[in-house]
Amino acid sequence: MYKRQTVIRTALGLSLAAATSILCVPAQAQTNSDYGMQREKGWYVGAGLGANFQEDNHFALGASNTQYNWGPVGIASVGYAFGNSLRLEIEPGYRYNDVDKISGTGAGGGRSQIFSTMGNVLWDFNQLQLMGIPLVPHVGAGVGWAHIWDQEGPHGGLQVKGQSDAVAYQAIGGVEYGLTPQLKLGVDYRYFVSQDNDFRVNTVGGPKTRVGDFNDHAIIFTVRYSFGAPPAPMPASVAPATPAPAPAPAARNYTVYFDFDRSDITPDAKPIIQRAASDANSGNVTHIAVTGYTDRAGPDSYNQRLSVRRAAAVKAELIRDGVRADEITTTGMGEKDPAVPTPDGVREPRNRRVVIDLQGAGA
Repeated sequence: MYKRQTVIRTALGLSLAAATSILCVPAQAQTNSDYGMQREKGWYVGAGLGANFQEDNHFALGASNTQYNWGPVGIASVGYAFGNSLRLEIEPGYRYNDVDKISGTGAGGGRSQIFSTMGNVLWDFNQLQLMGIPLVPHVGAGVGWAHIWDQEGPHGGLQVKGQSDAVAYQAIGGVEYGLTPQLKLGVDYRYFVSQDNDFRVNTVGGPKTRVGDFNDHAIIFTVRYSFGAPPAPMPASVAPATPAPAPAPAARNYTVYFDFDRSDITPDAKPIIQRAASDANSGNVTHIAVTGYTDRAGPDSYNQRLSVRRAAAVKAELIRDGVRADEITTTGMGEKDPAVPTPDGVREPRNRRVVIDLQGAGA
């Protein structure tokens, strides 16, 4: 049995290492490109639910081994992202497994329950495209404490029943999808180990101590919410150092730009909107079309709503500058018709814009 468990652990370790290498290589190759991850910074909370699969357990004072059914696992987390791919978090967790059978008896019953508190270190890699879906892979490791309730038997006529506290370790690998810049959905694989646990057993001569190890594999679906501000643009897509040149008087089109994931009017945009309003009021303009756009970082549905908010913000500023509301119509185009074509997931400041189109005889 020990040889079987050693083979299982070795194979899983090699698989995790290979998976990590596959994820790391393309991520590192993209470090200097526009495929960079939206670097997260600030506090976050998370939760996860899934299934755990506990390895067979051998008790040192007996010749029998326990086989477990798969069971549920749940975790929660509170952590902090440093804005440079590194995250630290505290994670309480709970695992439950029923006994399937005990070798040598052909039967047996019972259950094990594990409550853990882990401190995790995680590293987020650059964003990857998997079948057109932008995903951010991560790896990590944790160390902490496990409190185990175990009740099972018979093991050669002995009944294991008790509680144990021991140091625990885990390895972590997974991916996340950004539903919005703050809300992320993901899936994790976790290998959890707690060794040298002491349990009391019932014997003819009285209670004795028996030692057991717990090695667990889990697949967990996660959700995480970040309270930090939206991440700053990556160096590969630096925002223009100076505002776009103001159009000449009575020009037809005016363009203003926005910060990443924002719809508020910047100080650089205000004088351009004021000039558009002034030219509209003095140029016999019959209609003003205001059209909002975004870059391709983030989901399409979210960017569509963001483009509508940007167009509405420009309309409100035009009204404050003296343009009648019934002369203005707004449209949100989302990621469509970019000024600078880019692959999906790329931040491009020149695509985060609103175009003001003056229409009429005097335009």
